[in-house]
Amino acid sequence: MDFSKIPLLSGLAARLDFLAARSSVIAQNIANADTPGYAAKDIEKPSFGRMARSAATGATAPMRVSDPRHIAVTNSGGSASYRAVSAPDGEASLTGNQVSVETQAMKLSETRQDYALAASLYRKGLAMLRLAARGQ
Repeated sequence: MDFSKIPLLSGLAARLDFLAARSSVIAQNIANADTPGYAAKDIEKPSFGRMARSAATGATAPMRVSDPRHIAVTNSGGSASYRAVSAPDGEASLTGNQVSVETQAMKLSETRQDYALAASLYRKGLAMLRLAARGQ
């Protein structure tokens, strides 16, 4: 069975990918906290409007037709890619660095909590499928 075709699991997998990419960018920000002239970055958050437009062009999250009156949109599929955008943490230091380790630590903690929640929901979804497959 292909779990990527189940909307709940594919949505959670996309969320986990986003959070993993964000953790990587935050770790890079913390690693460059003393680099002169470095400005913090963050991953651009996905928006529903952008996903709907990209689905119409065949880029990412496919739109579903659940009613015959809906307009069918074809989608060729594709993997999600996230874009890092500049997100400086306030005022620059004397060296021009715009990274606050405290702010980045808060972002990392928030991302870790979101990741734990999404991973827990994914596990619960799989457990629910196993239970349904067993018929108990």
